[in-house]
Amino acid sequence: MNIKKIIILSLLLTLFLAPISLADDGDYYIPTANKDILVNDDGSTQITEIIDYEIEGSVNGVYRDIPHASDQSITNVSVETPGYYNTLEVIEENGRTRLKVWLYTDKNKQHKTYDANVKVIYKYTFNKGVKIYNDIAELQYMSWGNEWDSGVGNLVTTIHIPGSHEETEYWNNPDDYVVSSSWTDDNTLSTHVEGIGSRTTFEQRILMPKSYFKSYENAKVINMDAKAKIEADQQKYKEDREFKNTLLGIVSGLLGILMIIPAGIYGLFGREPKIDYQADYEYDLPTDSSPVEVNSIVNGDVGSITDDAMYATLLDLIDRKFFKVISSSDDDTVLRLVNSDTSNLKTFERLLINFISKFEINGDISLKSIADNGDPYEFKDFKSSWIDETSKEVPDSLINRYFIDKGSTLFSIFAFVLLFLSILVFFGIIFLEFGNYYWILLILSLAMFAESMIMLFIPNYVPGRWTPEGKEYHDKWENFQNYITDFSLIKERPPASIQVWGKYLVYAAALGCADEVSENMKKYFDIAGVPEEYFNSSDAVMFGYYGGFTHLNTTFTALTPSSDSSSSGIGSVGGGGFGGGGGGTF
Repeated sequence: MNIKKIIILSLLLTLFLAPISLADDGDYYIPTANKDILVNDDGSTQITEIIDYEIEGSVNGVYRDIPHASDQSITNVSVETPGYYNTLEVIEENGRTRLKVWLYTDKNKQHKTYDANVKVIYKYTFNKGVKIYNDIAELQYMSWGNEWDSGVGNLVTTIHIPGSHEETEYWNNPDDYVVSSSWTDDNTLSTHVEGIGSRTTFEQRILMPKSYFKSYENAKVINMDAKAKIEADQQKYKEDREFKNTLLGIVSGLLGILMIIPAGIYGLFGREPKIDYQADYEYDLPTDSSPVEVNSIVNGDVGSITDDAMYATLLDLIDRKFFKVISSSDDDTVLRLVNSDTSNLKTFERLLINFISKFEINGDISLKSIADNGDPYEFKDFKSSWIDETSKEVPDSLINRYFIDKGSTLFSIFAFVLLFLSILVFFGIIFLEFGNYYWILLILSLAMFAESMIMLFIPNYVPGRWTPEGKEYHDKWENFQNYITDFSLIKERPPASIQVWGKYLVYAAALGCADEVSENMKKYFDIAGVPEEYFNSSDAVMFGYYGGFTHLNTTFTALTPSSDSSSSGIGSVGGGGFGGGGGGTF
């Protein structure tokens, strides 16, 4: 097979496997965004964001999430929507401020927007974003955050500092997207950026003299020298970025060739068996499997336990009346252990109860309090032991009954072979003389390394194969997930009772779609006019209805240890001292 045929085959495989995104109500794109950041001499920053939304379908409005630390704040908030009427909600959540803008086309605020191009102007003051060190002052601002589902075609930022740029240094992290960036006058840095994708960050960093600030009232004061460390970090970031870009360019040329062997393994061992089961949806729980079994077999790598299993276990304990939901609001969910007889529970369930009960105060357990007071490293140890114990509930005999991992095993073996060869070739071209073959061998070694990384981290169900029984099991649970996440089906055939709703939420958590199912439930209850006393009769439903999954996710995310805490008060490159966040439609 010649190179041309290999490249064509690789392109066809890529097109065949690429996900197809279908537009739906609420889809949006941001063609342009403009940001003006005025750094005041007291350390506060006045920020104006002009964001153009191209909205497809009908929406209630748009929102903007602005993350901040506990000692930082957002004040003086206002919003303008030229050509549209609006109502602004400022919602303080755990670690962020949400600016929720309801949009209307009429003065009486009765008609929502539809297929609209809306310009939204956000204005606010960010306090304690600027850092004042012993030797320097720093603005480290995330001009675009990674929580946007949409990219931005053109981003223009204008940063005004409280002094001359002559004694400053600045960086754009990364500079790949930068079209132009320069000081347009003595104290104004203007930057034009293009083509930032969704879930992508763009950070700007300026070092300036401390003397530019008349007071530190609204700045973050850090007692350490920082200039040399920041400059060294930026140099390393630049070198790493250049290497990464070079590596990506080289790897892309030969990746198609190296895809042939994995494609062959998939063809031999990964293609699924044909079964008679043909249903599109399952309207009831398709098997009597436990939530952790469903999580291990259907959600993620077959045989693994994800964080969703912990969420499902807690909700299952709530549904079985071991915990009671005492209160739930936008800010917090409070639980109470009402059944302390755990003798009939399994070990992994008792472990979770014991961990959560450590945070009990006057009989109540606040999820927010767990996030605020928990020790991340203690949680890490607990989580590891909990997963080990939970894995015992899904024995190898059950996994082997449903799944054949031969293809996955071959993928792993081939990946390690490629990894070994890539390292061998790489060091060979360093220490040996290969003449004109140097660049060919270098490209080959880098391509093999990249391929091995992809193969090592690809989910095992891709190269592996379900047994006929396992294929039916997987498809049934997948079709159940399709049902509970499709609001039109929920509206047509809702669960039979509030208790069934609670049970479905438990399995939604195990499948990793609890947030989406909770939203469908709320929409159905609102449309059907379900009285509050009805859905409050199930603690599991209360938990989902009032945002318990959001609080749970926030809690466990807050307890996840940072991978690097060595930089003290100095922000890591690309981490953003403040700013960033994201937004979207609702």
